[in-house]
Amino acid sequence: MLKILTSFSFMISMAILLGIVTGGIACCNREISTVAMMIAMIISISNIPLKISRENARKMIIGFVINYVFLTTVILILSIPFMNETLWDGFIIMAAAPPAIAVVPLTRVIKGDVSISLFSLILCYLISIIAMPSIIYIFLAKSVEPSILLQNVFLLIIIPLLVSRFIKIEEEKARLLTNIFFFIAMFAVIGETREYIFTLPSILITLSIIMAIRTFVTGWGVKKIATKKYGDKVAKSFSLLASFKNEGLVMIFAISMFPSIAALPAIIATIFELIWIFFLEMDLL
Repeated sequence: MLKILTSFSFMISMAILLGIVTGGIACCNREISTVAMMIAMIISISNIPLKISRENARKMIIGFVINYVFLTTVILILSIPFMNETLWDGFIIMAAAPPAIAVVPLTRVIKGDVSISLFSLILCYLISIIAMPSIIYIFLAKSVEPSILLQNVFLLIIIPLLVSRFIKIEEEKARLLTNIFFFIAMFAVIGETREYIFTLPSILITLSIIMAIRTFVTGWGVKKIATKKYGDKVAKSFSLLASFKNEGLVMIFAISMFPSIAALPAIIATIFELIWIFFLEMDLL
């Protein structure tokens, strides 16, 4: 039972499924999801050292470029069909977000280079303090409230980074608690957006095609290129950074600043990320 609860893929899959079936939490979905995500972020990065050695600098920079330059650019390009729609707001937040915290444990699962994922993640999160609000404001200046944007950055990035420095939790227990709070946050967000999942089938199909490209094509392409130059182990780490954003963080930002439909791209992206990690784990691509 404990092994199942420490599986990120299983917990997130269950959160999505139960959220769709039950409609999430009866009330205060936004507030509950925000608090749950904040706690999940604190716990999940509590065992990640923020010191960066010169030895890992080059790997870290390559990983940062793959996620925050390459994947971000791909998302911005794929979002063009939804310009001037609320869904576009969700795409912009996704483009601005750092990679998923789960990239590090997932790298272990698929036998990739954990140091690359770890140090790239550190750099991305440190830069995201400035980059995330900047990208969102540049593209959504007319529709975003700066105070709400800064509040989210403070609650969901700055506070977790600071508080996590004073918390030490055994890794297995940290993974368990992180998954539980990610589950709560995801379950609440799905409940908030459930009506769109059932009433907008054509949009769901379009989003699914876009997210399949955003996840599988970018992840597979980077993996192929990196394998030739760096070998399979490093390539697997780069492929995760080329295909994963922190969709939980994206959803919380989206529903706190815009109508809840803005979280829909991140929900669909999460589903394809879970499928992609299965392909990587089974070494099918």
